[in-house]
Amino acid sequence: MSTMNAPQVEILVAGLWRPAVASTTFQSVNPATGEPLPYQFPVSSWADCDQVLQAAAEAAEQLRQMPPAQLAAFLEAFAVQLEANSEALCEMAHCESALPVKPRLADVELPRTAGQLRQAAAAARSGSWAQAVIDTKLDIRSCYESIGPVCVFGPNNFPFAFNSVAGGDFAAAIAAGNPVIAKAST
Repeated sequence: MSTMNAPQVEILVAGLWRPAVASTTFQSVNPATGEPLPYQFPVSSWADCDQVLQAAAEAAEQLRQMPPAQLAAFLEAFAVQLEANSEALCEMAHCESALPVKPRLADVELPRTAGQLRQAAAAARSGSWAQAVIDTKLDIRSCYESIGPVCVFGPNNFPFAFNSVAGGDFAAAIAAGNPVIAKAST
């Protein structure tokens, strides 16, 4: 970890990359070789966190108004892009996790993740996740709805399927109309 003269790194907030407000960074390391990888990441300040939370609250209002078909189209397009970039993504995940590219990442986990995105798209389109219930006897009607910003913390052992920016938790949150604050594994 670097605390002095930290290199300028960026974070993604509200769809735009901007410099992080951080004096400390850390660098990813290939666990198989112990060699540092060329990526620097900020240890975000409270100012960064506040901006992310504010952006997520604003996004929640926009997502509540978004048609389910648009959410589904986003998730399906994400799956297509994931598959189109499979080779590069699997190589990067291998360098960061030492998990084998084949069969683990390329043949199992990345296709599973694309499938999760497509299943979430289907749920968004059908509205099945809302589980609408009408109890005529007690005259009660209920259903689930979006809850607002969701934080997803990605684990180190499933870089795609349980990832904070692609996996099942992310996909389910988006399908239900919730913005995601992603925290990748260090």
